[in-house]
Amino acid sequence: MNQKRTRIPLPHPKPVDNRSGAWLLLVVGTVLLLLSGLLAWTLAGALVDGQIVTGNRAGPRHLYSLALQPTQFYGELLWQGLTTLLLGALAAAALWIGRSLMVADRPRR
Repeated sequence: MNQKRTRIPLPHPKPVDNRSGAWLLLVVGTVLLLLSGLLAWTLAGALVDGQIVTGNRAGPRHLYSLALQPTQFYGELLWQGLTTLLLGALAAAALWIGRSLMVADRPRR
């Protein structure tokens, strides 16, 4: 049935409210940003101390010292640094999407 030819308008769904999703993305982005900041703080402390602990979930954790095992130390520092940057980028993306949803949902004047 064509909408233009009917005398009775067909029902349309109500617009979706994106506020709850936007707020959820803003909260998740803020938490991820705080976690990436804490990880960066931990990496800075490991660099100052000259010792870093691996973040293994399975198996024993290893402690690498800058004086005794510089290759493993810098490798683990690089790996954890890349993970921290990835988490920070994910946080920035969540915050950006949340802000764009908030701006798109505002009523226009």
